[in-house]
Amino acid sequence: MSTINKVEAEHDSQFLAFSTVIHIDSQKMIRRLCKHFAHKVNARWSSERGHIEFDMGFCDMNGSGDQLDLRCGANSGAELKEIIDCIDSHFLRFAKGVECSPQWNLMNS
Repeated sequence: MSTINKVEAEHDSQFLAFSTVIHIDSQKMIRRLCKHFAHKVNARWSSERGHIEFDMGFCDMNGSGDQLDLRCGANSGAELKEIIDCIDSHFLRFAKGVECSPQWNLMNS
């Protein structure tokens, strides 16, 4: 089991959000997001997976070709919104002209 798989398996949160973005270079987006956030928080990535550990929660990414799956989690709705807003703003900046953005599905357990 890779380090990223181990980290993902350890993260279950009360509040979760999921999104699938298509028509994006998933490997490039994972690398850009993780590399950017690694300057401030813990982030790990490979060509197909990424994990960002924020103070208030996490964001896991899985990519394959032109599809990127995102899974974010936190222990409160407010913290989850903060993570989603942060990922959204950086996603749009790094997408550079590509007309796509995450559309989130929220869950709480």
